[in-house]
Parts: sequence; C-alpha cells; structure tokens
Amino acid sequence: MMDLLIRNGCIVDGSGGTPYYGDIGIGRGKILRVGRPIPDSALREIDAAGQYVTPGFIDVHRHEDGAVFLPDFGELQVRQGITATINGNCGLSVIPFPKRHRQEIARYLKPIIGNLPPSAEFETFSEYLTLLETRKPTINFGMHIGNGAIRRAVKGFEPGELTKEEYAKAHKYLEDAVNGGVFGVSLGLVYIPENLFDVPSCVAMLEPLRGLAIPLVTHIRGEGSLLVESLLEVIALAEELKVPLHISHFKCVGQRNWGKLLRKAEETISRARERGVKITLDVYPWTAGSTQLVQVLPPEFLEGGLGKTTERLRDPLLRRQCAEILKAPQSRFENLVDLIGWENIMVSSVQTEKNSFCIGKRITEIAEERNCDPFDAAFDLLAEENCDVAMVDFIASEQDIETIMRYPESIVISDSIYPAGGTPHPRQYGTYPKLLAEYIRDKKVLPLETGIRKITGAPAEIFSIPNKGLIKEGYDADITIFDLEKIENPANYLNPRQFGKGFSAVIVNGVVVNEHDRFLGGNSGKILRREKLSQ
Repeated sequence: MMDLLIRNGCIVDGSGGTPYYGDIGIGRGKILRVGRPIPDSALREIDAAGQYVTPGFIDVHRHEDGAVFLPDFGELQVRQGITATINGNCGLSVIPFPKRHRQEIARYLKPIIGNLPPSAEFETFSEYLTLLETRKPTINFGMHIGNGAIRRAVKGFEPGELTKEEYAKAHKYLEDAVNGGVFGVSLGLVYIPENLFDVPSCVAMLEPLRGLAIPLVTHIRGEGSLLVESLLEVIALAEELKVPLHISHFKCVGQRNWGKLLRKAEETISRARERGVKITLDVYPWTAGSTQLVQVLPPEFLEGGLGKTTERLRDPLLRRQCAEILKAPQSRFENLVDLIGWENIMVSSVQTEKNSFCIGKRITEIAEERNCDPFDAAFDLLAEENCDVAMVDFIASEQDIETIMRYPESIVISDSIYPAGGTPHPRQYGTYPKLLAEYIRDKKVLPLETGIRKITGAPAEIFSIPNKGLIKEGYDADITIFDLEKIENPANYLNPRQFGKGFSAVIVNGVVVNEHDRFLGGNSGKILRREKLSQ
C-alpha cells in the first residue's frame, strides 16, 4: 500500500514537456509510480481533478540564512508552492562565521538575513549544515557560500590585498564547502568588502574551484549604466576558472537604460556562449528590488565597515563631498541615486522607534517631513540608525522583465531578504502566485509548462539539486497542486504581508505541509547537498 495517491490531475512534470493527465503514487517520501490509472490503494488519496499537479517550486535565490532558525520557518514558502530554497546569495552568506569577526559580520548582514539566535554556534559551511540537520525544517534547504563572506571571515572589513596566509585560510573555507555539498559560490561585487576585488584577486580567492562544475552565482558590480562592463568582468572570471556562470537577478537599472542597454547585454552574453562559456541567469517578477540603503553610497564611504561609514556620515565636510559625488553620473561605481532618484527609494526597515515613521516612505517624502534636502534626509537616517536600514528600490522596466523571462536560459526567483523588523518586500510572500497569475495566466508571457520548468526542473538542473524538480519515478515527492484560475497574489508594496491563494496542496518529501491555503507545518524537509561533482 502506498502512502499517498494523487489522482486525475493534469501533470506538468517540470521538464517543459506537454502536460498530461495521470495519477502519482507516493511512498517513503518518493514518487513510486506515475501513470493512469494506478490501481494500487493508498493510506490517503487526493483528487486533483480540474487542477494542475507540478513539482514543488524551487527558489534558488533567497536570503534565509538567519530565517531558517525561526520557529515558523517554511510557512512563507509553502503557502506559495515553494518546497526548496537555496540561500547564501550575493556574496552575503552567513558562513563562514568565525568568532573573531562574528559581531561585525552579524551587524552587516542584519538588514539582509535578520537576526541570528545566540545559540546558533557554527563557523564553517559543514558546521552550519550539520546544525540545521538537527532542526529538521518544513522545507528543503540548501546553500551557496559567498566569496565576499569568505573575505570577511579572513580579513573582516579591512582594505588591501589578502596575504598568503589569508588566502590559504580562505581556500580551506572554500574546500570545506565544496566537500560539504555547496551548490555554488555567490559573488556580490557591489558590496563591501568584496568590491575591493578585481578579476585577478577573485581568481586567487576561488582557485580551488578551477575546472569544477560548481557555478559562480553573481550579483554583478553594476546593473545600470555599468551593466555591460560588469558582465564582461564576471565572464572573464568564469572563463579563467573554467566554471559555469549564473547571473543573479538579471535586470537593467534606470529608465535611461531600459530596453536599449539590455540588447547590448544580450549580445555580450551570446558572444561568451559562442566561446563555450556556460551562462544561465535568473529574474524576479517585480520592478523593485530590495537591499541595504547604505549601498547607495560611493565605495570609499563604505571602506572599513559600517562603523566607519557612520562616522563619515556624521562629518559635515564628508557628507557634502558624498552628496556632490551622488549628484552626478559615475563610471567607477553604479550610482543608484543618479539612475533612479531618491523618489524611487523607499525605506523598508529601521531599528529605532524615533525613525519608525520612515518605514514605507520614499526618501523625498522623509525629506519633506524633516524640511531638509533628500541627501541630508538619507545621510541623517543612516547615521542615526548606524547604517542598519533596508530599502525597496524601484529600478526596473516591466518590458525588460518580460523579455528576460522569455529567455530560454532564464529561471525565476524571488530574491527575498529578511530584514529584522520593518516592512518586507512583497516578494517574500507573493512571488510565485504573481508569476502564475500575472505572467502565465493573465498576460501569457510564458506558456504554463515553460513557466513551471523555470521554477522546478531548470533550477534543479542548473544547480545539480539531486532528485528534485521533476515529477518522475524515483524522485523526491515534492509536489504542488493548484487551480490556475484560483491563484491570487494579494501582496503589494504597501501591504506585503499577504499570503498567496489557490494552492490546494503542497507536499514536501511525501508529507502534506499546506492544504487549501492552510499551513500544516511539519519537519519533512531535508538539508540539501549538491550532487557528486563532475570534472
């Protein structure tokens, strides 16, 4: 007798192939049979007539490194069909987490991954995953390790080239992750102190990856006017190391660049592919992103860590210098203020009660309330909050998003961050309902089978996630069931904490964890490790 039978559903199997009607038999957490009809009996049956049955969705770009320790971890995910996530993106992984630099690393990452519990004791990639295995989460959870995180672990936020001894220590951290099943090495070349790296120093840091099938997963240095140069930088890095390249949250920032610059970026990627570079990318279905507000500052104002940045923002002369830099286009760093303006930057979290009025407001609105210049409003807020401020920035073009979504090599992600307090980006709650309802059902940007592949089979293939992403005999029984006509995404920028609707069942390793939009919880998730490496 099987544990569970799903009958009469329209199966979209994650391969991109034509949907078909059939039954799915599940036992011991695995898909045992796929066909029609399956004559066996089961302890429970689900009638999926009139609904689609797909693999559980895989979000390979989230920042749940700290959120995984929360008692309700998993609800945000399964209530939108997600059964597996990969974290540690943008070079901002929580690991390595050495005691020497732990306090400053935790402070720096707080607007991205939230707070870590005091009981979370680990340093290396392997130690982190071993700790998580004792917690038995509701969903499947995997990790990248950050290039910037490794640098922070061995040198903190100090400038300068790494010493021979520091490179040796960095390589030990990286080798531990490779042996421990890391899915990729993430880069965040726009973030401190990783923005100090050029291609040769990145190569020196990542030398243990040479020739391996582990991808570089990169938040490039510039996504606006510096887009093409930034792509060339990471393509050169991947070519030198002979590894695959995956470009995170691919977009073109700034209205002056929308449309036309994207074509140049496409040409750059195509030429690299012709030379044999394996390149994939992802996109989120939102015109706004979210990160730390401090990232709008010039690189020299970020050197030395957030404490030094706060000191600079309290110096009247340095503030004026910073404002003058941000008022003009720049070629040495991506000037987000010039590209989109303060009116398109919204504060999403702060830490002090006195500044709580800023949450949900644009910098220009805060400036008006404080009767000051927007530059002073932003600088004052950062200084008062010791730079612990998260933002939502309205940066991308809807037309560009649709274009990228149609690329054969693109997949869809949420890029959810978890700032401590404040108002989250709605992508935490609504990315996959938005994809299904808006881009697949209503606007028909993608056929259903193509859209499902971009959130199931394709991410599992790109990152070699074992036994995930397909409805196939022998694979893990991660399954999402829904009526496409009933899918809704109520989450928005002003009221983001709203769960998606229309999911009749979400199953993780054979266990129903969400039923008729009701979170059941459980501990059926696995800590994921990459498949055995191929040379």
